Amino acid sequence: MAFLMKSMISNQVKNLGFGGGSEENKEEGGASDPAAAQGMTREEYEEYQKQMIEEKMERDAAFTQKKAERACLRVHLREKYRLPKCMGICMSPLCCR
Repeated sequence: MAFLMKSMISNQVKNLGFGGGSEENKEEGGASDPAAAQGMTREEYEEYQKQMIEEKMERDAAFTQKKAERACLRVHLREKYRLPKCMGICMSPLCCR
């Protein structure tokens, strides 16, 4: 228990910046190369970035598709039940435009 407390306190003191300057130099060197900071080679990091961009584009496309489907459904229900676009009872200022 005492060892755990001692290690936690020493880690917190090291994180404050009172410790040696060699740690700061290591962190500064790693910040210039994000691939090294991630523990990957340059090629792996570039492939990882491409994959992340493709996944984001797929998520954005799926979100846009679902948003359009919901809008279409709202229009259909308004026409079916002859509802006005806004009934004036909402609290959002963006709704009643």
